[in-house]
Amino acid sequence: MQDLENSFGYQLRLLHLEADRRARLALEAFGMTPARVTALLVIAAQTGCTQTALGEALSINRASAMKMVNALEALGLVSREPAADPRAHALTLTAAGSEALDAMLDALRKADEAMLAPLDPQAQRELLATIRLLAVQAGRGAG
Repeated sequence: MQDLENSFGYQLRLLHLEADRRARLALEAFGMTPARVTALLVIAAQTGCTQTALGEALSINRASAMKMVNALEALGLVSREPAADPRAHALTLTAAGSEALDAMLDALRKADEAMLAPLDPQAQRELLATIRLLAVQAGRGAG
């Protein structure tokens, strides 16, 4: 049995847990979670998307997507507009949502910088490139 010290999966999981902890701390002042920020990013990138499309992008079911949108709308970050399909709503960021998202992304960037601080800038770029490569390769092997 491989020891945990040299287990890629285990070490990656520990790193993920720490990155998630830091992201949650960075977003605490905004009353947000990483999942909600991800939803805002999807809506910003796909202005006018429906709740169904948001749910698909986040890999969550319709009920969870509706709950997420309800929460973001209650915070004044997202609005529902008429969509081409009269049974659906087009989601857009409000001005406050766009401004808040910028501030949240800045807080997350600072958390990432602190996490990566032990590495010099070149090592940081190489690590991120390696992670992206592994993610792409893992995606090709799935399904």
